[in-house]
Amino acid sequence: METVEMSLESRLAAIITLLSSSALRGATAAKTAALRAHLESARFAAADLPLPLRQALDQTLAGWEAVECHPASVSVDCRALVAAGPALH
Repeated sequence: METVEMSLESRLAAIITLLSSSALRGATAAKTAALRAHLESARFAAADLPLPLRQALDQTLAGWEAVECHPASVSVDCRALVAAGPALH
């Protein structure tokens, strides 16, 4: 997947958004591919980041490279997890 030129800050924001969406509504093939692309690009742009953050990017990418989603997967609307107030997990 080809990604556009983005600042590292914008790329990290996209990663956080995709991780949050995947956690709340489920991973899909499209979100997983986009997340992998952003993580890969951030890894190369992260030379100036502290070592713990670079390691976190590497570990997160390694984890998401192991995820396989059905090509027709879709997000689910899970209001109990996204609504304000306590939720059971």
